[in-house]
Amino acid sequence: ADKLAKLILDSNDKYTVRTGEKLDLGDGYAIEAKQVDVDGKKVWLEFSKDGELVDDEIIEVGTGDAKSNTWNVELDDIEGEDDVVVLKLHVNQVFQGAVDSIAQIEGLWLIDYANAMTIKSDDEFDELNKVSINGPTLTIRNDDTFTLSRDSTEKIAEGMSFKIADTPATELRYYPFVEKIVGEGDGPIEKPTPDENKTVEVNKTVEENKTVEENKTVETPGENSVEEPTTPAEKPDKTPGFGVVLGLVGLLAVVYLVRRNN
Repeated sequence: ADKLAKLILDSNDKYTVRTGEKLDLGDGYAIEAKQVDVDGKKVWLEFSKDGELVDDEIIEVGTGDAKSNTWNVELDDIEGEDDVVVLKLHVNQVFQGAVDSIAQIEGLWLIDYANAMTIKSDDEFDELNKVSINGPTLTIRNDDTFTLSRDSTEKIAEGMSFKIADTPATELRYYPFVEKIVGEGDGPIEKPTPDENKTVEVNKTVEENKTVEENKTVETPGENSVEEPTTPAEKPDKTPGFGVVLGLVGLLAVVYLVRRNN
């Protein structure tokens, strides 16, 4: 329970990848179809991180055995642990397109193993300064109390806070939230795009004179706006997807915390 890594993908959507094409998984991870053999019902896939090869595999499809269609990437020495499953994907089928040979992936699970961390009992996370590790359970608490003042924000840890509502003296209403910055950096943040044949019409209109709540920005789709599917592609009944899979004992997906050692 003392090993933590961010969960990047846990998707049952369908993705198509052509020979020589890369599927961007986010955070520098990618899958590339090196070769698709339609007649032999095989596909050669490469898994990379920041352009560097991590692992590759030839996957057979159409055998009726779900295990042969599924690729588990296991790595050693991830925060001192070996045989850690960092990627799972299921190849549903291979077929010939109008021009290229295509492999269809249905089911992707990926953790950010490159930035995994080990939690120690003397670690502190801002106001959360008491760490307890007991077998498969990791508990992080605070010794001191929090004062929740109405109409305010109380920081708990890096990027984590309580928002307290402006309520009458007889009421107290609050909720925890995580703060993230989206859209800054060298370019747009993109996620793998499900099956490109899926199209969704976006019908959103923003009136010019509408008052927008403070700290929120509303954008009107323009010519170059990207339409995002709201409904995942249909999946065959017998094709397994992936839920949450434990990569190693105690390896969890969490929001990043900034660690401060005593």
